[in-house]
Amino acid sequence: MNEEKNINIEEIMQQIRQEILLKQATLDKDGSPLINLAGKRLNPEFYEHLYYAALTHDEIGVKLYVTKVNVPIIGPIIEKIRTKIHELVIYYVNQIAEQQLTFNRHILQAVNAMAQSLETETAQSDHEANPS
Repeated sequence: MNEEKNINIEEIMQQIRQEILLKQATLDKDGSPLINLAGKRLNPEFYEHLYYAALTHDEIGVKLYVTKVNVPIIGPIIEKIRTKIHELVIYYVNQIAEQQLTFNRHILQAVNAMAQSLETETAQSDHEANPS
């Protein structure tokens, strides 16, 4: 009389990942999740890597870090010059990083679209093979 339920761990993990993505605001412009986390044709490891890529695709940038100069009188002047040079370098590096972010988003969307296409084809071929 004790019925055991078949627990699908991968399905539970996909739901957890989807919730994390929604909370991390990894969303497309229309508000939908950037990637799909479920599928039958591709290995679950593929979707796991896609998930981690979605979480980290926009984590590019350089922060300002200038060490203190302990030289009397001219130390603050050297620090100020170094800070301004670092700010200029960071400005240009962040310009390139922004282009990389755009590229990352497009690649992630392309890989996701390819996975969805494979899943759709599989579903259609399965339906045609077994028209129940």
